Amino acid sequence: MRENSRPLLIGITGNIGSGKSSFCAYLEALGYRLLYADRLAQSHLYDLKDLWVQRWGKRILEGDQLNRAAIAEIVFDNPDERQWLNSQLHPLVLQDFQHEVEHSKEQYLFFEIPLLFEAGLEQCFDYLVLVCATQEAVLQRIMERDKSSEADILKRLRTQMPDSEKAARVDLIIDNSFSVDELYRHARYLAAKITGIPHKVVSPFNA
Repeated sequence: MRENSRPLLIGITGNIGSGKSSFCAYLEALGYRLLYADRLAQSHLYDLKDLWVQRWGKRILEGDQLNRAAIAEIVFDNPDERQWLNSQLHPLVLQDFQHEVEHSKEQYLFFEIPLLFEAGLEQCFDYLVLVCATQEAVLQRIMERDKSSEADILKRLRTQMPDSEKAARVDLIIDNSFSVDELYRHARYLAAKITGIPHKVVSPFNA
């Protein structure tokens, strides 16, 4: 596939509480096609129920259905189990991404990937965007949304690559420490900017 015959590929990332999903929702409202890594992973999570039961037993079931909270409890504090889970799900999500790239008729494709850098995917995109916010803003958002304690949120944040490391590797940084109107302004700015973003030579997702 020639580089300029495929959609322009724009990766959007950010840590928990940054507001990246809200930013992506604004882009969708502007008419762009968004692919969400977490949503695809959740879909495949249910597809592979038998594999999880084989690994962790029936404690992860609620009746005949998967209990996602039970799986999250297993993998959150156990890096080995988390890595194994990701090793099963990530290849399937990457296959989905590559299929979209090869078959989409869109001019632009946006991808929301929380662990974009951790998964080594930065070479798969023409343009990278980081959505970030101050720790104060992040804590307030997550405590209001999840009713989590500050200690639990800080623990989750420590498992993620710091914004400062990601910021040095992206093309655009969006500070979402302020109002929703400001975030929507950022989305409109990116929408206006993408017509001038060139295609790069990118790596396929399923390489």
